[in-house]
Amino acid sequence: MASDADAVGALYEAPMVAVREGRAIHLPDRAAVRDHLAEVMAAYERSGAARADIASLDVTPLGRSSAYATVNWHVLSADGELLKDFRTTYHLLRDGDDGWRILAYTNHD
Repeated sequence: MASDADAVGALYEAPMVAVREGRAIHLPDRAAVRDHLAEVMAAYERSGAARADIASLDVTPLGRSSAYATVNWHVLSADGELLKDFRTTYHLLRDGDDGWRILAYTNHD
């Protein structure tokens, strides 16, 4: 889980909204998005997480330029023990030919 918050943050749009534990978190700029992601990554690392694997992926296209993607994540310890099994839905926007950007995400708590 020693991820690069700057690299991961580059996939997100700013401003954006994250929904965690039933609470909307408004992230007004790129620095706030980066700080939020760094905090989430650090919390997983403190819990003993070594990696997060995509267990399944379900994508719902919303026309040609956006989609919802629901990821079932498995967070694992260094010895492969499952620490957390959860789902997150991302609202994605196609960014021209450069790929996709995350506009918002919701954890399924």
